[in-house]
Amino acid sequence: MPAAHRVLAVGADAALLAGAHGARWPGARWWATDLPGEAAGGPMPEAVQWLSDVDAADAPQAVDLLVLGSAFAGLSGALPWLRQVSQRCTRRARLVLMLNNASSATHIEHLLQADATPEGVGADPAVPRQTPPTLYKLLMDAGWMPRLLHHTDCEPASAASGDALRMAAQALGVGAGQVDLLHRMQRLVIAAERDMEHAPIEPGAARFSVVVPTTDARQLRANVECSPGLHEVGARIVSVRNVASPADAIEQARPHCEADWVLMCHQDVYFPAGFGEQLNAVLASIPAEERSATLIGFVGMGVDRAKRQPVNAGHVIDRLSRADFEASDTALSIDELAIVMARDSVHRIDPGIGWHLWATELCLTSIKTHGRFPRIVRLPLFHNSRTGWTLPGAFYDAAEYLMARHADFVPIHTLCGVLDAAFLQRRPREN
Repeated sequence: MPAAHRVLAVGADAALLAGAHGARWPGARWWATDLPGEAAGGPMPEAVQWLSDVDAADAPQAVDLLVLGSAFAGLSGALPWLRQVSQRCTRRARLVLMLNNASSATHIEHLLQADATPEGVGADPAVPRQTPPTLYKLLMDAGWMPRLLHHTDCEPASAASGDALRMAAQALGVGAGQVDLLHRMQRLVIAAERDMEHAPIEPGAARFSVVVPTTDARQLRANVECSPGLHEVGARIVSVRNVASPADAIEQARPHCEADWVLMCHQDVYFPAGFGEQLNAVLASIPAEERSATLIGFVGMGVDRAKRQPVNAGHVIDRLSRADFEASDTALSIDELAIVMARDSVHRIDPGIGWHLWATELCLTSIKTHGRFPRIVRLPLFHNSRTGWTLPGAFYDAAEYLMARHADFVPIHTLCGVLDAAFLQRRPREN
């Protein structure tokens, strides 16, 4: 845990960390209380001032470290409760908590055996569990941007059960790399900061419609359609199915998009609370005469003007990883997980490139043909991807197409690597 002056621990096991923290950071002062509905804990360290609840008269203000106990994962009404407690925190405060992974191989094996009792706990089922994506969404909706600090491993009971888990996940469209990482995590230590909730906002009706090429309705419902960042502005969501390419998707959706702007995104993107009003403010700042040529992304590669070098740009929390970089008004590449263009945009997606790197192709065409750099902005965004961490053969096909079409830009810098002849040599061999 980081250094802090004023620490609020909520949950009995969180309060027990005061001694170790105080030994490392002697200047910290600790207050502690139970989570709502939690049974009272045992004796607390002497250095902790115990509170009857978080709203007690002697509860601290200007908290710069909030430590949540593991019971937070099972708290009913966790989101409004966390928003309320967060009002006691400073703008630069940190949050730290531990999560028992409900999607760990060990827990899944227990469920398959019809017995979820954790080892060493007896028949008491009071070990709250939550999956990391669900917790990440909750934290982001409360204004906290999470990152994984540490985890403990767990292995499947046998090689056979590990293979079976991988096969079951792949049958649901989950990549093997995801299974071999996320499902082998037993406990996760997660930190979060409130560093994106003070951006300019524009409440009111959405200035944008949302277009989603859809192949999995459940993934769409669990992410885009339940996103509070879209509901807060009443954004219309247009789900397009059975399309041959991203170009086909946006052309089919365009007649159903009533707003001036179109946000096209993957079906596995979740837009946390605050996103819609922040995007509204970004779009409101763009002069009408610049609208048709404007292209906006959320994460990708920009240019460091001083060093004249490509740099990472933008912000997204992708599964357990957080990409957190400055915005850029000189984008070279945009990740196609989400992109914004005008409904009457001069930009057209190249149908020949397929489903990969089409947003980077838009960037390079914008620079070369229209003389305009696209932008990358920093907004709260969660990419709840189920894929592994290997690039499919189709990505290399798209890279080869892109390099041939924009040979004067090679090597082309993207978040997935630098595209050049050596990159193409790494194309996986087909079985």
